[in-house]
Amino acid sequence: MKTIIRISFGLFLVLFMIGCTKNFDKINENPNLPAEVTTPTLLTASMKGLCDDIYDEWWGGRQSMLYAQYWVQRNYPSEDRYAIRQNVNNQYWRQIYHDVKYLVKIISLNTDPATKATAALCGDNNNQIAVATILKVWAMQMMADTWGDIPYSEAFKGDDPTNPIPSPKYDKLKDIYATFQKELKDAVDMIDVHGVGFTSGDVIFGGDMARWKKFGNSLRLRVAMRMSNFDHQVAAQALVAEEGIEFMTSNGDNAAFEYVGGGATNSPLYDAWWTSARNDFTVAKPFINILKGVNDTLNGKTNPFFGLIDPRLQIYTRDRAAGSGKYFGIPYGMTEGQTQAYWAKKIAPSYYGNAAYDPTYAPVILNPKFSPVYMEYAEVEFMLSELNNWDQTHYVNGVTASIDYWRDLSVKFEGRDAAWAADIDAARDAYLAALPAANEETVLTQKYLAFFNQAYQAWAEYRRTLQPKMLLLPGENTSVNADGSMITFIPLVTITTIPWRMTYPQQEFTVNGTNATAAAAAVGVGGDQMTTKLFWEVK
Repeated sequence: MKTIIRISFGLFLVLFMIGCTKNFDKINENPNLPAEVTTPTLLTASMKGLCDDIYDEWWGGRQSMLYAQYWVQRNYPSEDRYAIRQNVNNQYWRQIYHDVKYLVKIISLNTDPATKATAALCGDNNNQIAVATILKVWAMQMMADTWGDIPYSEAFKGDDPTNPIPSPKYDKLKDIYATFQKELKDAVDMIDVHGVGFTSGDVIFGGDMARWKKFGNSLRLRVAMRMSNFDHQVAAQALVAEEGIEFMTSNGDNAAFEYVGGGATNSPLYDAWWTSARNDFTVAKPFINILKGVNDTLNGKTNPFFGLIDPRLQIYTRDRAAGSGKYFGIPYGMTEGQTQAYWAKKIAPSYYGNAAYDPTYAPVILNPKFSPVYMEYAEVEFMLSELNNWDQTHYVNGVTASIDYWRDLSVKFEGRDAAWAADIDAARDAYLAALPAANEETVLTQKYLAFFNQAYQAWAEYRRTLQPKMLLLPGENTSVNADGSMITFIPLVTITTIPWRMTYPQQEFTVNGTNATAAAAAVGVGGDQMTTKLFWEVK
């Protein structure tokens, strides 16, 4: 299905965006097909492809959303217990490299003397290069943080006309991070905020280069903070000290891809529920308990926001019965039989109705026009709080920004009225007034709550900080049997923590065997296992 959708959307792009000007390039003998795809077309295809792949039901839903314990699978919960499907592991490795290759092509077209003048008809060459580079680093950091050492410096040279490299080497993760830092700095430095951005195709910012610069700098901060255990915040502190540095300063700077809705342009999670007619997920108990302000009494864990009901609770999920005000999640890490027996009692919500999306039973994240986030202002505020010894003002700014952002999404996509928005505002103000002071646990737990749509970032941040503490670990109690005995979270692999990384796709050992085998042996202490830590993870 995903392949069909991508092809149909590609044809839509070709027909709708043949060029930024009618003379972008000559047409072949076949008048219905363009000889060259334009840079705006490549940009939109890459943006949509990355969202389709990263925020879908498979690589997102059955991996990152589970590892971050935002939700559980109602059916077939083997991935909840860390048993991965190799076909998914193989497919998404290929697809994300494929999505990024569009960005590499944009950089090439704007760099090559033979094509840069033509490419400039669609926007300033340097501005196009900067946009493509920022998105490339955004995607490839996610890849690197998932597997560790990966092909990067040679990854996109398989069809190089002068020096093709069909079997790229795996770069060390530390070297990749150094490259990320340089590429992002070069990108933001070359941006001309008064120059022309992409004249079309920029679904995120509509060619606004000032916002692209803020996004690029904010992503630099994310990369630097990810290394904070390794370099003791040296890179991050140096970055914030740069003269004239500007990060995202409001929700208006959030980088998000809004789907058009309908057919091939539905958001991926809408397609998971209604196009594919699946009802496989619901929210996880650890996540819901943080939002509800209750403790984990089964494991003696104290909620840092005990007694506080988060205003986002009613936005992130739905109550058990409409209007009941009772919110529940399914215990994480149970067996298939235990999970199905639990949801059969109708304790946790089901988002799947008889027809398409309806906000009375399905949260906004499942709306056909929902906007997956690349990066948001709230994250910047939480990072600045951490860098400033858990600063209170940045902390409150981050919480406020997140609540307001999700409120606005609900108004926009669900048609919530002014009275509802006013109620959320009142709940936000009361929540902020009672919010415990900023410290490591409160700031990072709030960062986790804000990341609901960005589970790969939540998973990475847990591995960097071990926050939030409310997440369930292997061997801990997840629920109680009818006879009062405990149900324990027992993974299907040998591991005592949340996974530190994914194992390499098995297909890599076939198509790039020598390099994959060498990488598997050298990735870190323990080799190619989920238990092997990456250099930036907590020691």
